[in-house]
Amino acid sequence: MSDAKRKIALVANQNEIFFRLRIPWIKLLQRNGYEVFAVVPSGVWDEQIKASGATLVDWRLNRSGRNFLSEARSVYELSRIFKRINVDIVQNFHTKPNVYAPIAARIAGVPVCVSTVTGLGYTFVERPGLGKKLAQTINLKLLSIANRMATEVMFQNPDDLDLLRSNGAIQDKKGTFYPGGSGIDVDDYSPNTRDSEQSRNIREELGISHDAFVALFVGRLQLDKGLVEFIEAAKLIREKRSDIAMVMVGAPDPGNKRSISEEQFNQWKNEGHAILTGRRDDVPALMAAANTVVTPTFYREGLPRTLLEAAATGLPLIGTDMPGVREAIDDGKNGILIPIKDPNSLVDAIVRLADDPELATRMGAASLERAKNEFDHLKVVGKYLELYDSLLGSAG
Repeated sequence: MSDAKRKIALVANQNEIFFRLRIPWIKLLQRNGYEVFAVVPSGVWDEQIKASGATLVDWRLNRSGRNFLSEARSVYELSRIFKRINVDIVQNFHTKPNVYAPIAARIAGVPVCVSTVTGLGYTFVERPGLGKKLAQTINLKLLSIANRMATEVMFQNPDDLDLLRSNGAIQDKKGTFYPGGSGIDVDDYSPNTRDSEQSRNIREELGISHDAFVALFVGRLQLDKGLVEFIEAAKLIREKRSDIAMVMVGAPDPGNKRSISEEQFNQWKNEGHAILTGRRDDVPALMAAANTVVTPTFYREGLPRTLLEAAATGLPLIGTDMPGVREAIDDGKNGILIPIKDPNSLVDAIVRLADDPELATRMGAASLERAKNEFDHLKVVGKYLELYDSLLGSAG
């Protein structure tokens, strides 16, 4: 690498998700001589993103907008951003950026644009209806156009790569599956510290006894993440067990059309079947105080960050048998896979771990081993650094 710093723009569609997923990327990119620009809509996590050392660039984007003129303006504005900061590489994540950023990068003359498919979302969940088929057809066409303009397209699970390939939405010469998702900094998590003073204090704050078995959900509060199933499981457990606590971490997101409303959030909170904490910025500490993390999603994930974090905390995992989730959970080894939309199976999995501490400990140890060997951001981002070098060499 030359003495001049290469410039890279990390493009995402949501402020909080950028903060939670991309800070380890920023640190490693900077360590390897990159000047990093965080191109993301402004939000409550702006100061934390700036504190990482990246230059924050506000990209005005309506995440669920469908107005053609408004969306075209978002692409045009993004191209102007790329021209102004004169980046060498665009690295984009999530559905809208994966469509818009390659087009904007081509307009701006950016040498390299890498798209990372972090899941295909609810549109590609198998369900009946003509509306679903139309939405899938439109999305596949848009992705096909954008993927032709991207220099390379990376995938976090093989199912998504296979689906796009079989539907002609990605060319044969492109498309690579990298295990490990977005990676995590394993040093940020504290395995085997459930008996620590910090964990005891968190349980006390939440009104949970030291001896209770805690099943934790962390994520965006959108219905296709299995929230209704989580609450229903909490109701079923509460009828039978006083030694199991269900905790939901996250807040409603008015900018997300699939998000639950404030009214629904408050109703669930008042019912008291589960503990709803709202938004928290101490997720590693919450996980250290928990016994398992559950992901009852029926949304097509890339590789859920929550499961990687839980693995690095040495927890057994519970999740639905869905693309992406399957990449994190080796059923029977480091966790339990359950059917989608099945609160009874979720209850059974939680009770199984609560009643078999040896099994929970064994699965937790297997999770931690996978986190160190497969999910460490040093390995994941290291592969991307090699990819950038190769692509820039070819472009030059």
